[in-house]
Amino acid sequence: MANAPRERPLTRGPTMLTRRALMASTAALAAGCSFLESSFSVPGQPRTIDLTWISEAYGGFRERGFGPNGLEEALKRIVAALEEDIENPNGPAKARYTLTSRFVRSENADPPLQSIDDIIAWYGGLETDLLSVPPLLAQMLGERGVILPLDQFIATDDSEFTEAVYPYLLDHFRSDGGLFALPVDASPTLIHYDPKTLSQDDVSRINEGWHWDDMLEIAEKLTERDENGEVQRWGLLTQHHGYWWALWQNEAELADPATMQCRLLEPAAIEALQFCHDLIHTHQVSPPVTSFDAWSVFNAHSWPGMFFSSVQGSWSSENRWAALPQGKRHSVPVIGNMGIAITARAQNTEVAFKALKGLVGVMQRFVEVPAQKEAVARLGDFRKTLRPAEIAAFQHSMEHGRAIPFSRAAWGAMQALEEGIARGDDILTVVNHACSTLQEQS
Repeated sequence: MANAPRERPLTRGPTMLTRRALMASTAALAAGCSFLESSFSVPGQPRTIDLTWISEAYGGFRERGFGPNGLEEALKRIVAALEEDIENPNGPAKARYTLTSRFVRSENADPPLQSIDDIIAWYGGLETDLLSVPPLLAQMLGERGVILPLDQFIATDDSEFTEAVYPYLLDHFRSDGGLFALPVDASPTLIHYDPKTLSQDDVSRINEGWHWDDMLEIAEKLTERDENGEVQRWGLLTQHHGYWWALWQNEAELADPATMQCRLLEPAAIEALQFCHDLIHTHQVSPPVTSFDAWSVFNAHSWPGMFFSSVQGSWSSENRWAALPQGKRHSVPVIGNMGIAITARAQNTEVAFKALKGLVGVMQRFVEVPAQKEAVARLGDFRKTLRPAEIAAFQHSMEHGRAIPFSRAAWGAMQALEEGIARGDDILTVVNHACSTLQEQS
């Protein structure tokens, strides 16, 4: 019988591949080689990307657990909610990715983090695509290249996703290097009060729009003293975030935002700070403390009848929320709580950006106060324990919100104001010292 014809090689040289070998290789791949599974996909079908999201302890969740297990479960519930939304263009089903959440604690780092370089190195070593970050950490990690500026992705994104967020919250996650995270939620400053200590008329005044004079009058009623004149309960505490509220509501500024030149000697600023000074030393309805010492008031006395507070859960099931009183204009100090960033380690940044948008969107219903305007408008759907007047107070506060500045110089000047007012120094002395502090630290 004649010999069968020899198979012609497909290539020449030291590594020749025959048709039989090629068919065998193709069959092996079709059968599925596990070690190649993550690198190859069916021809014509995009590959699914595996992503990781790391978050630390975070107080902004409405349903908070205690300890790492509770927080881990909260993260898993968020991921599950995103997976269930199969029509979401930024969800795993449409954007073709899987998402695994992890909970970490930087305070448990070994060795402990003792310097900025330690912090940068620790976060830079996390094997993750997405990272939850508060504003200052976002700026720090962004400037050191640990997380990526999002501007490059936003510029090519036609979903107008960032326009859904209150712009002043975006500013909290921005530095000269760009926008480094998309905000998830916010913490506006509101009044916390116990309605049992107030007359119905005063409760109505608080909830229906009130002014500084109303606040003073109600605080005088709420302040309690014993037979020796010692305060048993303060009527008011406004120092939670310093005196930004008073300056802004009186159409005053601590400094020029462009030049950082001090503006505290302007009449509007003097008037606002004198009002705060008088609450403590003339009317004696507020304790002589700074924001750093405010906790001592809660430990030494019964809680103040009314106090300014960020929104991080309810202090007491009996207490209620109300919007700040109005000065010459509405203005509410707000801090961005958490944002989500893309790390420099992310292997597929385009898919990571879709996952980031998906997470931010789905988390709006899991947090105390969402960062997106539409979610705030629907706050009553998420916060069933809040009364209608409280929902309106939250919405009003976000509508008139303004980001508290994070610059070292601005905070140093504000601390100088708080300390001088607490001591009872003359207002001109207080503002001159604050202006000097601003200049020294700028």
